[in-house]
Amino acid sequence: MAEGGRPSRFATGSGETVEVASLPHGRYRVTVDGRTHLVEARRTGTTGWTLRSGPVAAEATVTARGDAYTVELGGRTHRFQLRAARRERPGAGGDGERELRASMPGKVVAVLIREGDAVERGQGLLVIEAMKMENDILAPRAGTIEKLRVRPGQAVESGELLAVIA
Repeated sequence: MAEGGRPSRFATGSGETVEVASLPHGRYRVTVDGRTHLVEARRTGTTGWTLRSGPVAAEATVTARGDAYTVELGGRTHRFQLRAARRERPGAGGDGERELRASMPGKVVAVLIREGDAVERGQGLLVIEAMKMENDILAPRAGTIEKLRVRPGQAVESGELLAVIA
């Protein structure tokens, strides 16, 4: 994500809100229910990370499955659900979001649909690699792909329009 880009928002099982914004040089601004921390993150393996906030350093393991993330840190397991950075057109009907937007920066590795395709809620539409993990992007509603704004190999930023479902 470019500096100053839209943060990714996550919800915890206990109802807390976590926002993560990427900064230059492997740094992140992490806000947990209004308390902000600057964190340096360095990858130590496929799922491993070394995190440093001020004088405190810790090892973490991060795994993702779709929009669900599990973080093992300090002997505790934390589960997060990525909150969609998607918006529904005002007055739109249907049972899900109309605009599908990237929830975090990444690279499109697969496009599974074309404009005009009919899709069902929960159907795989795209695969985006973010933080060295592939994330399936699923249809938030049934409908027809009205616009497709990405192609394989394309880099996307958080909040960028990926597709529109009519």
